[in-house]
Amino acid sequence: MKIALYHNLTSGGSKREAYEFARQFVRDGHTVDLYCSSIADERFLPLDGIVHRQHIFDLVLVPGLAIRFPGLRRYADLLGLAANLRRLHRLAQQVAAQIDAEAYDFVLAHHDRIVQTPYLFRYLKTRALYYCNEPMREFYDPPIPRPYQQPRTFIDRVQWKWYALARSIERAVIQNEDRQNIQRAPQLLTNSFFAAESIYRAYDVRASVSYLGVDTDKFKPLDLERQNAVLSVGAVSPLKGYDFLIRAIGLLPIDARPRLVIVGNTVSTGEVAFLRKLAEENQVALEIHVDIPEDELVRWYNQARALVYTSVLEPFGFAPLEAMACETPVVAVREGGVRESVVDGVTGLLTQRDPCAFAAALERILRDEKLAAAFGKQGRVEVLRFWTWEHAYARLMEHLPTPQRANTCS
Repeated sequence: MKIALYHNLTSGGSKREAYEFARQFVRDGHTVDLYCSSIADERFLPLDGIVHRQHIFDLVLVPGLAIRFPGLRRYADLLGLAANLRRLHRLAQQVAAQIDAEAYDFVLAHHDRIVQTPYLFRYLKTRALYYCNEPMREFYDPPIPRPYQQPRTFIDRVQWKWYALARSIERAVIQNEDRQNIQRAPQLLTNSFFAAESIYRAYDVRASVSYLGVDTDKFKPLDLERQNAVLSVGAVSPLKGYDFLIRAIGLLPIDARPRLVIVGNTVSTGEVAFLRKLAEENQVALEIHVDIPEDELVRWYNQARALVYTSVLEPFGFAPLEAMACETPVVAVREGGVRESVVDGVTGLLTQRDPCAFAAALERILRDEKLAAAFGKQGRVEVLRFWTWEHAYARLMEHLPTPQRANTCS
């Protein structure tokens, strides 16, 4: 088959999914051409060594105002947003026209970093499949407040209220564009049943579940000595629940308290300062590593005594599977997509979002090395059984929008 792969992604799980599926298509003898904008992140897991051809379309966005514009700055930025959406429209028209002219069998499309669902579906005539990992969560999930996000002075509070309308307009515009775009998508896939439910609640559209996987040649046991440390992986943001994790570890007896190592691909400076202060208050040794090489991440998985995973409503989560592939036990909050990948009592332990319950589960893993090793080994077995990228590719192929499958139920 001849396949067009479209994305306008940053680094992270969605880019990993696009990268791995492209690799699987090429290994299976198909031709894959990449279509993306010039602002898409092609430094993280670059596709240029995998795809047959690359088509990079210039996209220059209007930046937010760099100078102080008291009382008008956020409202002036709305004009920039309108200009950027027009540019995304033009980009989608150009990409769609070229894809349609090239006679592809189908298009595999991914998120847009600005409006989530790309405008491509408004113009594309070629058969397409949209892998939608999640709705735009900032619009549909409850907010997670932080003290550093609150206005501190009287002037800050007045300005916050004054700009409330601008924030509301920006939110409504992007949310409306995203919703209109996804209504045009001919076929949706997603990464978990939890994500499929979230998509339906957000957009009133149905997505089929096609589970993702992990590279077991890269994420594997290295027979390294385990350190007195636990690992958590994910962007350093409130959504990852690191504050809950620090409080839970702080409940462990001081002699059994491991240091917490966080590895993130992106960071919020405000969140880092917040977490460091919280760790100091709870007497938890904290390390934060940002954007490290993947082989270093694999070493951390192999050196940690457990992966501790407390993300808030995470739709899927690669980290638990990567840990399992490295024979590292998982202790996680029973929430979101992790309920579909970690087998409680077999590959790790799942708990309520309760610090005492989480601390007790973690202490059990830390004190019982035989149990931890058994969970780790069974985790690798489970990944090899169901969660490899070869398995994920076979699942994806069952959903391809081919004419042969269009009118059958087999």
